[in-house]
Order: sequence, then structure tokens, then C-alpha cells
Amino acid sequence: MIGSLREAWQGKFPGDTPDSLPSTRGNLTRANFLRVMTAGALAVGFGGVGKAASGTSSVPPVVDLDKFYDAWQERLNAGDLEGLVDLYVEDVTYVNSAGQLLHGKAKVRKDFEGLLAIKPQIVLGNRQHVVYRDIVLTTNHWRMNFTNADGIKQEMTGGGIEVIRKDTDGGWRFIIDDASRSASK
Repeated sequence: MIGSLREAWQGKFPGDTPDSLPSTRGNLTRANFLRVMTAGALAVGFGGVGKAASGTSSVPPVVDLDKFYDAWQERLNAGDLEGLVDLYVEDVTYVNSAGQLLHGKAKVRKDFEGLLAIKPQIVLGNRQHVVYRDIVLTTNHWRMNFTNADGIKQEMTGGGIEVIRKDTDGGWRFIIDDASRSASK
């Protein structure tokens, strides 16, 4: 398994030839992003990111809806896995930026471990909320910068369409997070 991950980090997959490999220079494709994410998973396997789950969260809930995306952005940029995962309900439906559908907080955690390993910096802009009682439909556009395995700076852009709910502790949390599409302007 480690060999497969190492090959993914190097951009090698079964059946690949030098001519069939997409370039990682310039704009990042989803396929190359997945390779970078795999490399991040490899790094996590050796070094780890974040703290072990303790069963209870010591992270204060985000109770101000207007600060929710600020908190998400700050936690991602700081590499705060625990704080980031705390912004999701236990049975969340999550679609990552590569379009992979994941169910549950444990899978979101694993996805973010790989992402945080590449030390991304993200900016969430054009944020919009449509509120109905304790449920919010949100959209945003994002721009993420990171350095790939070859040391080349990369930029990836996209959008998110999410549903957030006020939880029993008064904090806002994602119940649906789809970061795989561009939100309309």
C-alpha cells in the first residue's frame, strides 16, 4: 500500500507512460489534485496531523452565523484539524473539491487530513446566506494556494454550496457541504 501511495505522490499509476501523464505545471486539474491529496495522505501516514479524538470537543462552537465562514477559513489555513472537523455534524453529507461523495464526520476528517498535509491557504469570498429559522443555505467562491510535490506553487478555484444548521449547543455546523462546484455569482 505504501508503494502505491508513493507512486501516486510521484504521479505514477498502473498503465501510465511518460506521455500519458498530465502535466502538474500551471493550472491544476482534478486528477492532479487527487494525486496531491494522495501525497498528503502519505505524509499523514508518516507524520500525522491534528490531535487524537477525545470523544468531546474542546473547540468552542461558532454561534455567530456571520463568523462561520471566517472560522472555517481560519481553521483550514492554520491546519487546525480538530477545529475544522468540529464545524460538521456527525452524519454530514460531504462532497470534496474532487467531487467525491463522503458520509460522516470520520470520512470528512480523513479527507481533511490529506488536504492539511499540503498546507493549503484558502480565501472564501462572495459568501451568501439564505436563512430559514435554524437552517441556512449558503454559497461561496474559494481560491486555494499550495505547493505541489515538485515545489511548484499551485492555485485551485471553485465554489461551495452548503446547508448549515444550528446545533443544540448553539453552534452552526454543516449538514451538507458540497465544495465540488462553482456557486453562481
